[in-house]
Amino acid sequence: MPPPRFQSATCPYLYPSRCQRPHHPRLFSTTTPSHRPSMGPESPNYIHVPRAPQPDAYYRPHIKGILPTPRHIFPRTKKEAPEIKTSDSYFAATTPEPSPATLNAPKPNGIDPSARRLIEWKSKIAEHRRRNLRESLVELRERKKKTDARLDARSAAKQRDRQARLSAPTPADEKYTAASVLQSTLPSRSGLQDPDREARIAQKQVNFSAHDAMKKAERRNALHTLYMNARDFIVTEEKLNEAVERAFDPSSNQFDNESRRGLNIWNLGYPETVKEHLERANKGEAGRAVERMSGFSGITDERMRRIGEELTGGKM
Repeated sequence: MPPPRFQSATCPYLYPSRCQRPHHPRLFSTTTPSHRPSMGPESPNYIHVPRAPQPDAYYRPHIKGILPTPRHIFPRTKKEAPEIKTSDSYFAATTPEPSPATLNAPKPNGIDPSARRLIEWKSKIAEHRRRNLRESLVELRERKKKTDARLDARSAAKQRDRQARLSAPTPADEKYTAASVLQSTLPSRSGLQDPDREARIAQKQVNFSAHDAMKKAERRNALHTLYMNARDFIVTEEKLNEAVERAFDPSSNQFDNESRRGLNIWNLGYPETVKEHLERANKGEAGRAVERMSGFSGITDERMRRIGEELTGGKM
């Protein structure tokens, strides 16, 4: 028979264990209370709002202004630049010490004490600047050496790892699980087969030699043409005066007269257009009956001149 249970004066229940449980006051709302006693109504997390499975995008705040690009104190192209910029000669040129004449200059007796303190302060600040520049260059050189050594070691390690991966044999799991492939169809690391390589290289050498010979012939022809045309070049003041007198001499046949048309450039008019050239070559209806009846004499003369130039090896 279980022991009798007595009702305590402090506990109204028959079982005293029920009085040991926390007592929650009864709410006047039917919604589930939020068990966040540390969050007040002013907190944005006071009311639970479900979030999407995908997190929010990170917002990077916009920073106004532009930072200057850091300068390279030691140029990358010159390996001896760190040693030059930390030498005594460089320090003597960039941070010279005050000359003895300046240090030993007599100080005026009637100088104001505030002015004297200003001069001493400027001297002390100049000494600080010289010392800071020298120490900073030395520290930057040590930092550059450490950084270069670390980058070189990392690059060498990556190259070794890459070479080891390239030269490593095929893993056993890939070899045993790979599909059956004929040995003749496997990719070869020695390169593609080129049975006609020797003949193709020989033909390329012949083509290159022919192209080079053609360029030399064109260059020689251009030089000979320049030499032939150089006879009419005006290089002195006397030749210029002769050309002007010959071009504008009224007694010569340079200008028009009653019997013939002058040969001066001012009497020839505008140069022929491409259309007129084509019409003359094709005997077009250009209104020039004499030229149409003359046939291909002009074109034949031009061709004969070119043939003569090829046979003689020079301009005519």
